Amino acid sequence: MSRHANLPFHIYVNVDNRFLGEKMPSGSTPAIWHSVYCRPNQVLMCHVLLESGANWTGLPIHAISAKSAYEFTSEELMPWAAMGDDLDIFNVKYLEGLECKTIEPMESKGRHLGIMIDWRDGFSRYPQEHKPLNVIQLENGQFAFLPNNFVVYSDQHFVSKNAQEYFKYYKRGEKVYWGK
Repeated sequence: MSRHANLPFHIYVNVDNRFLGEKMPSGSTPAIWHSVYCRPNQVLMCHVLLESGANWTGLPIHAISAKSAYEFTSEELMPWAAMGDDLDIFNVKYLEGLECKTIEPMESKGRHLGIMIDWRDGFSRYPQEHKPLNVIQLENGQFAFLPNNFVVYSDQHFVSKNAQEYFKYYKRGEKVYWGK
């Protein structure tokens, strides 16, 4: 594992030109988002291939969008900074494409991309602090990186609105179960 990791698939995005250079014209540049990078306590950074053919490294998450909207800050899009050096990115096939609603730190409709980001060190050693992050494409086109308790999913075949009254009873798991 390393500080850099490939996404399980590439994603077509637009990059806010303000992050590409002071003399860039206003607007956005089409790109392909293919991987990420981070250091502990840093916002996730994106590697993209720009329309020009340049491979750009280190774009902050608030610099990319599927629609060219950039209203949310990095703190809103990723309220928990990177929790270690060793990135672990995996594809969660069941969640891919599932409609959802973010409830913290901003409210927005969205869709899970089927990608989760986790760390193999740092806070991941402490169950009460472990926060794998779901990658959610928000309805404005930006991408949020949120822990499980910040997102509520919709699945017409399974999720019951009545069962959501139990949210208030849910408690994070702090007990670690070890094999013999």
